[in-house]
Amino acid sequence: MLTKKVGITFLFLVLWSFAFARPAYAYLDPGSGSYIFQLIVASLIGILFAVRLFWGKIKMFFKNIFSKQDSDEHNTES
Repeated sequence: MLTKKVGITFLFLVLWSFAFARPAYAYLDPGSGSYIFQLIVASLIGILFAVRLFWGKIKMFFKNIFSKQDSDEHNTES
């Protein structure tokens, strides 16, 4: 319930900021584009590294979730 309120508030603030945005008159040079590209690539590599590092824990987490659901379904069918 709290996350729904936070999400709605965040969406409202984003839409509010787009509705009343002013022109920035800013300049993005090629170096800025390169920096943004580097940030995106580094983030993706970091995420992939974290997933690989914790793959066993992630797999066990989902295995536990689905095995509980399967056992619950078998108990209700009987």
